[in-house]
Amino acid sequence: MHRIDTSGNVDNRFHPGNPATGQQATLIDQDWLNAVQEEIVNVILQANIDLEKGTNDQLAAAIVALIAGVVGDGSGAVPTTRLVSVSGGLLTGGGNLAADRTIGLTAATTGETADQIRNDVVVTPASLAGLISWSTVGGAIIASIGPGKIVAFTATAGGNGSTVITLPVTFSAPCRAVCSGGIADNNAQDNPPYISSTGTNVVTVYNAIDVNVPINIIAMGVA
Repeated sequence: MHRIDTSGNVDNRFHPGNPATGQQATLIDQDWLNAVQEEIVNVILQANIDLEKGTNDQLAAAIVALIAGVVGDGSGAVPTTRLVSVSGGLLTGGGNLAADRTIGLTAATTGETADQIRNDVVVTPASLAGLISWSTVGGAIIASIGPGKIVAFTATAGGNGSTVITLPVTFSAPCRAVCSGGIADNNAQDNPPYISSTGTNVVTVYNAIDVNVPINIIAMGVA
């Protein structure tokens, strides 16, 4: 395609002419007319429409057909044969494009996150609220991971016997615990204290050393 470039054009535009100023009317030649014709014909042929003399809506029909091949029925819609896939179990709202589709994700509740069963929801910061935390009770440090708790604290083991020590938290079943502490001595009676039994809210420490000694206890279990 080209703009008119024959004699009488003004900036490649048509002019009707002006005898008063000597401006010639623009001459229309076969090159420009053929260019216009072929531009229009090629659009119609591209849409696989046969040219037909006397039919004056073929260009419009061709444009609609060409648009429909890309974005639907010519009204701007995407073809309804196109699908939005949400396979995988997390996304919802997929389907063909015969209607508006809202794609969404479902956030897991705190309980669902703790249960660790569902695989069709997503974990958000709110889902983790209360499940993972770090706190202190008195001098004890408590790490919470869902229903599980790890407690670290200091205590005193009485000399030459067993000491029952109350835990900062209560577990739903007897916990598992370890302790450290004692006196650096090679005598047999000075073996370091150890956990002799555990309960849901207490641990018993046996200390063979003749004096009270400070100890560190770590207990873990399900609260």
